[in-house]
Amino acid sequence: MAMYEYQGVVEEIGQTQSFGTSGFTKREVIIGNDIDSDNRYPNPVKFTFKKTNCSLLDGVSKGERVKIRFAIDGRRWDGGTKGPQYFVDLTGLKIEKVDESGSVAPEPASAMASDVDSEFVDDVPF
Repeated sequence: MAMYEYQGVVEEIGQTQSFGTSGFTKREVIIGNDIDSDNRYPNPVKFTFKKTNCSLLDGVSKGERVKIRFAIDGRRWDGGTKGPQYFVDLTGLKIEKVDESGSVAPEPASAMASDVDSEFVDDVPF
């Protein structure tokens, strides 16, 4: 499966949706042009995060710059009277926050640093 990347600003984040008795879930996010872009024609793109990947959007907020790694999925539906219909979906696989230069923003410091008891810090033998 080929992976692609897209970078822009989060315009909307949908709620997790469940379908049928199988427990299938999906969550959609709309990514638009970069904040600093002077593009005259907006280009919002919808990405779908499915199943366990829905939780990848939990730490993302509207207005943040992000880079999404995604796959292009297609499917055929034969249920209509007009003949077969084809659908394309951009399936989100990973999302990372990026800074103004387009570099991946560092993750917050580990919680382990706050778990260290301050009375033992001066007790180190070296």
